Amino acid sequence: MRAATLIAIAFLMSLAAGPCVAQNATGGTLSADPRTRCAQLIAFWLLHGGAKSEGSGGADVPRKSAEVDCEAGRYDKGIRTMEDLLRRNGYNIPP
Repeated sequence: MRAATLIAIAFLMSLAAGPCVAQNATGGTLSADPRTRCAQLIAFWLLHGGAKSEGSGGADVPRKSAEVDCEAGRYDKGIRTMEDLLRRNGYNIPP
């Protein structure tokens, strides 16, 4: 695996490790913690829509930007960027 991928996985795992998930009325999960929500949205993108190879185009630039924002504590901006990216690519925002 590339070093950048390993770093991204480690970052996402560290964010998702917190017990900050609450149940919403429909039974799905909704993060009460913005740091965890950032990790959830980035992980969803990487699993379903993220660019998979070097030079695959600019679609992954917003994801990288959101990841930097989340790492820097700008969770609202990172979440907003990821939600916009998912919507633009035809995905429903996960709960």
